Amino acid sequence: DAYDLGEDDEQRAQRPPLHSVAEIVERLQSLPQFKGIRFATLTGRDDDTTKSQVMADFESGITPILVATTVIEVGVDVAKASCIVIFDADRYGLSQLHQLRGRVGRGGTDSGAFLISRAPADSDAARRLDVIQGTLDGAEIAQADLEFRGAGDVLGDAQSGGKSGLKLLRVVKDVKIIEHARVEATRLVAQDPDLLEHVQLAGAVLDFTRGNETFLTSN
Repeated sequence: DAYDLGEDDEQRAQRPPLHSVAEIVERLQSLPQFKGIRFATLTGRDDDTTKSQVMADFESGITPILVATTVIEVGVDVAKASCIVIFDADRYGLSQLHQLRGRVGRGGTDSGAFLISRAPADSDAARRLDVIQGTLDGAEIAQADLEFRGAGDVLGDAQSGGKSGLKLLRVVKDVKIIEHARVEATRLVAQDPDLLEHVQLAGAVLDFTRGNETFLTSN
């Protein structure tokens, strides 16, 4: 445990989270259990040649421990990799944690992912980690991620995490209702494309389009 450096709880709480790859390597190398073991580092600032050499050494076992940024999130397939430790895991979204966790255990051997966090137990960050701990199902994780982050304004151009334009419905919880409404809307427009028999609905559509011209013309 890189955080276990003989500090008491108060000292550990006062120390800021680890940010740099170099600092993590320095802390790990100071621990006796890692004495004599080769480390490699990988960040987004490394050039392609360096990245290729680092990954080749890691895959061959020449360098058994790789300390990296999230540059390894995708595109890394090392069958022998069996353990990943994610520092400050509470700072990542569910989908990103799921991708990072998926970097190990790809060769069929026993593997493990350890998520290090200082998030309070009653925080959203801690609840995100509970989700990761409780399932390996990517679809379930994506749904939970949407619930935590918010769907954004599905009737406008606000991105995820923004305020939704829906007053009562929730994208994740009310999927069946939304699907039923879509089917009914398709049927109604097929029967009355100009909404001549649905004057109030036509007015509501007009009001909506007036406030979302940019979104509608760009999608």
